Amino acid sequence: MSDDRQSHAFVLRIWWEEGNGSPVWRGWVQHAASGDTCYVHRLADLVAFLEMRTGLLDTASGSGRGEGGVADTPYIEELGGSDE
Repeated sequence: MSDDRQSHAFVLRIWWEEGNGSPVWRGWVQHAASGDTCYVHRLADLVAFLEMRTGLLDTASGSGRGEGGVADTPYIEELGGSDE
């Protein structure tokens, strides 16, 4: 039996920052093969970055995304490749 799915490796760092009276999480993610990185401010941003590198998640499989999906309006700070 053959498996046509591709494997991707990512490095992810998350931390808490003080927000307006309550802590908020922030993150940094890097696609290992390309070196592309970005900072994320919401879980939806992380999913959007992953989808840009791996393809859209199957919404029929119950991924939990609302109508329109998270990739429609991501807020992502692209940092470029690792050579910068």
